[in-house]
Amino acid sequence: MLYQRLIPSILLVNDRLVKGVSYSDYRDAGNPRTTARAHNHQGADELLVMDIKASKENRGPSLNTIQDIAEECFMPLCVGGGIRDIDDAIACMDVGADKLCLTSKAIDNPDLISILAHRFGSQAVVAGIDIKYDNKAIPRIYDHRYSNFFYDSDPFLWASRLVEMGCGEIRLMSVDREGTLKGYNFEIYKKMRDLINVPIILEGGAGSLEHLEEAFKAGVDGVAVGAMLVFSDSNLVKIKQHMITRKCNIRG
Repeated sequence: MLYQRLIPSILLVNDRLVKGVSYSDYRDAGNPRTTARAHNHQGADELLVMDIKASKENRGPSLNTIQDIAEECFMPLCVGGGIRDIDDAIACMDVGADKLCLTSKAIDNPDLISILAHRFGSQAVVAGIDIKYDNKAIPRIYDHRYSNFFYDSDPFLWASRLVEMGCGEIRLMSVDREGTLKGYNFEIYKKMRDLINVPIILEGGAGSLEHLEEAFKAGVDGVAVGAMLVFSDSNLVKIKQHMITRKCNIRG
C-alpha cells in the first residue's frame, strides 16, 4: 500500500507566504524560501505552492519565487496559480516544479488538462476544486477570482470530468474551512471518493493532530496543511511522530 502523504501548503501573494480564513483576510506569514527549507528538513512528503493572486491579475506564475522554493526542495513540488497555457506550464517545470495544479484555469480552458497530461503525464497534473456552500447549503464550485460560484457546474460531476480528461490527482479544498483550524470536511471528501479513482488531496481546516489522524484513518491519500503549521506549535516532525504512534500509514 502506498504511504499517505503529509503536504505543507504555501499560499503566495506578492512573493510572500500568506494565510487567511475562507479565502479572505490574508496576513503575511513569512518568507516562502525559508519556510520551504524548514519543511524539507522536517520530512515533508510533498510541497504545494499556490500563487493566489496570479489568476486574479491574469498573469503567469512568479517563476523566480518558484525557483527559489525549488532550490530548497528535495521532495515533489506542486505549483499552481496563473498557469494559463502550455508555455506557462513548461516555464514552471523548467524552474523546478514536478507537478502542476490548475483550478479556475481548468474551468476556463478544460482542454488544457488534456494537453498537460499528454505533455507531462497524468501524474504531473493536479486539478484543484474549491468547494463552498451557497446560501441553500448546496456545495458549489467557488471562483476565488470573483468571490462567486459557478452555479452551472456540479463539483462532483466536474471531478469525474477532470479525471476523464487526464488529471492524475484532485486537490479538494473546502473554502468554508480554509484557515479556520476547525477540521476537514469529510462529507465532500467521501462523496467525491465514491466517484473518482485517482488520489485526493484534502485541504481546508486542519487545526490539530486529531484532525490529521482522522483524515488519515478515513483513507485520504494526502492531507494539505497550512495554517496549522504557521499559527500553532505543530511542525512536521511532531505530526509524523504522533501519526506513527497511532499506526497511520505515513512515511517515517
